[in-house]
Amino acid sequence: MKICKIIIKEYQQFQDFELDLTYPEGHEKAGEPLEKVCLIGSNGTGKSTLLETIFRTLTDPYKAPSIAKSLIFKIQYGKKYFYLHNFKYRDFSGISIYKEDIDKKNDWQELLEQAILEQKSWIADNKARLPYVSQNNSNDLFIHSLAEGFKNEYKNFNDVPSATVNDALQLFKHFPYEHVISSDTLNDFWKLLIYQIKKRESDLLAFQKREENLDKTIRQVQEEFDKKSPKILNKIAELWDKILDKAGLEFDVEGASNPIQLNDNLQAYIRLKGTDKNIPYSQLSTGIRNFIFRVGHIFTLYFNRNIERGFLLLDEPENSLHPDFLYDLVDIYTGIIQNTQFFVATHNPIIAAQFEPYERFILEFDEQGAVHAKRGTTPVGDDPNDLLVQDFGVRNLLGKEGIKKWERYVELKSLIQQEENKANKVQLLEEFLSIGQAYNFPLQ
Repeated sequence: MKICKIIIKEYQQFQDFELDLTYPEGHEKAGEPLEKVCLIGSNGTGKSTLLETIFRTLTDPYKAPSIAKSLIFKIQYGKKYFYLHNFKYRDFSGISIYKEDIDKKNDWQELLEQAILEQKSWIADNKARLPYVSQNNSNDLFIHSLAEGFKNEYKNFNDVPSATVNDALQLFKHFPYEHVISSDTLNDFWKLLIYQIKKRESDLLAFQKREENLDKTIRQVQEEFDKKSPKILNKIAELWDKILDKAGLEFDVEGASNPIQLNDNLQAYIRLKGTDKNIPYSQLSTGIRNFIFRVGHIFTLYFNRNIERGFLLLDEPENSLHPDFLYDLVDIYTGIIQNTQFFVATHNPIIAAQFEPYERFILEFDEQGAVHAKRGTTPVGDDPNDLLVQDFGVRNLLGKEGIKKWERYVELKSLIQQEENKANKVQLLEEFLSIGQAYNFPLQ
């Protein structure tokens, strides 16, 4: 299931807003929904609002009318399409799912704005509606990873996040399909880790009781099981150590405890690389701590699961991270997800450059103050500075002093050509070369 198009009639800065999330003409997948989407634009253009709107509409569509007067999603489900429409008519609001062929009628969008009860012939029947409505304890997974604000709960614990075996066991009965990831949900991540540990133990017992394994030794059964079922902490170590290594740190997977009693928590720590010295999570740099918890939480939700329908909405993943961490950030997340439409909202050109131009959507204000969207132009993998100028619309990458130096540099180039006095010409040339070398200005 993927979103092909979003139409917002009127909500905050969005007025007659339309976002076409399909591959463009000429592409081998033209008309199909994009696998990944990058939203860029200046502050206030509504990138975070769009992510929130998507999440709320997909996870709780019957509350979606509180988001906007009129919101339309065109959604692909398998090989079929349908329109999800939240509406407000006089004092009546609700949600309807329309058959895809409604868009063959003239002025079909306006048709949705009329009294909904008059359009029964276009509303999908209950059987068509059911596949859209996701269920807990299913292979659906909708994740909204929030941007970190001023409040950051990661800083407020001294040991490990709070969770117990008893908390984790509840997930065997009720595993939600919707998840919000932020510093406020850190304990949920730790609970998931314990759940994965306990689930593996349960799976091992079931594997041992299989008829084909009854005559095998315990060692043989264990070895066969280990090949098919990796341990969650080992996989977290592989993931985290790629990040922590840059700071001389590593995840101490060998020293992690195995929680047994109902009130036990998982004790697992970061340590200085090659030593036994643990580093409290609260003492990690803000960027690294936020990054490992965010990516770890997402990884654990996908671990050993066959996700059939997924959405990952990632808001400002660059927060507090050194640029060196950003160049493979998109690959890290796409390497985790499966059957998932991936949305990223960012202000960082290094991240945006990891998307194709047709996957990159620039949100801009028009002359009336409403937001509209256009696709990017800079090719994937291009110099982030080019992206800043062409897609982000930054007019000049130089600071005020740099602009003054550039203007002087251009002036000197002309003065050198005009100067006839040899000594003065040498002096001007020295100044010209000095500025050019300091600011890496071109000689031509």
